[in-house]
Amino acid sequence: MPAPSFERWEVLVRNNKRAGVRYRTITSHTLLTRLIVDDEQRPYLAESRVHLEPEPGSWELSWFQDNGMPYPQLMRRKLQQLPVDSMPSSADYLMMLRAIKNPEKEVTYLRLTEAAVYAPDVFDAAKTKPNARIIRVGKETLQIPQGLPILAQRFEVRVDGMLVVTHWVGADQDIVASQWGADLRSYKYSAISSSAEWYSLAGLEAGAHDFLTSGFGCQL
Repeated sequence: MPAPSFERWEVLVRNNKRAGVRYRTITSHTLLTRLIVDDEQRPYLAESRVHLEPEPGSWELSWFQDNGMPYPQLMRRKLQQLPVDSMPSSADYLMMLRAIKNPEKEVTYLRLTEAAVYAPDVFDAAKTKPNARIIRVGKETLQIPQGLPILAQRFEVRVDGMLVVTHWVGADQDIVASQWGADLRSYKYSAISSSAEWYSLAGLEAGAHDFLTSGFGCQL
């Protein structure tokens, strides 16, 4: 790290139906993520910004908010005496880049939960040991919605011994799909698809386009 600048879109899928969108970009050493997940009552909206240190490649500041929080949650790594090998959960993508670069080596780090109700100014040093690890499990065939199956490497993220996220990495060394829990997956937007509508933003709730471009600044 820091990761090179990029822009990335993902479609979220539940029960073989589109369930939302994730947008990620890195500019000026800041990872920005915006997430929309459909729900029965109202869509879940979340936005995070993680500012990265140019050297040695850790992070400085994390800003996170979802539409169930009264105000954003801030974490400041140095002020709160968090180790260099820590990362807010919304920036797991950056830790996966490390794992992809060195697939034979297990990546360990302290995974922080931004949505915690209480974040102390100074963390207990005894509780700041690595609690997460990323391991490469092996290769398997992955079915891409509206596309062809591909052979991908499977990586697992485990926190305190529990599987929290599974990632699949394609031949181009990029994450093509991820899964949280039993029913929610994300797929990288495909440049070639038998159904362009599947990868479009059509059908999102009113205001979703504004949120994807402006975040909570659009005052939804």
